[in-house]
Amino acid sequence: MSRRILAVLLAVLVAVVFLFVMRDSSSEISVSQTLRKIDVVASVNSINVDSAWSQESSVTRGGAMRLSLDDLRVLTVQDGTLTAKYGSMPACTDFAKPNACVLLADMLGDAVVWFALVPSDAISGREFLTLPGLVDMQANGDEGILRNGWVIKLATPVKRECGDTATSSLRDFITRFPDQLSKSIVNLTTDNVVSVKCK
Repeated sequence: MSRRILAVLLAVLVAVVFLFVMRDSSSEISVSQTLRKIDVVASVNSINVDSAWSQESSVTRGGAMRLSLDDLRVLTVQDGTLTAKYGSMPACTDFAKPNACVLLADMLGDAVVWFALVPSDAISGREFLTLPGLVDMQANGDEGILRNGWVIKLATPVKRECGDTATSSLRDFITRFPDQLSKSIVNLTTDNVVSVKCK
């Protein structure tokens, strides 16, 4: 009788420890794997914000922001919209100069769910945008995951540039030049990564 009780208590203890360990590890995984899908990439002709507008704690506050894009669309970012945690990417702060900023946005229909405003490239800023390197692919190779967690469409094929170093595929390039060893070039007309370059 005492062996059965001891065995049951031991099994319960092992189950509790297992559940505790799994609970902690799953919460860490979900936090570290927040991905943001980019539906729109566009040069911004003009930006108009309400007088009290601001980006605080990754959310907009104090009114709306209206963006006139180079493809003639006008998007309104409502109060309470999620904003990027820029990290290694700088945020664009020049709202006065035309085409100084590029919008990257996660959309739900015509509504902006999440967005980032980054400075346009100094050269060919209305045609191309340089973003962090790819760390993975998903959706059968149709989407690339950047090192900052942004998910963007991939062209078919994506041009791979690395001097004299040859790579057999985009997957091979990502494996050999992940994270900060490469950069991604986005075409602002097609809204996808058209080339990757090693540093």
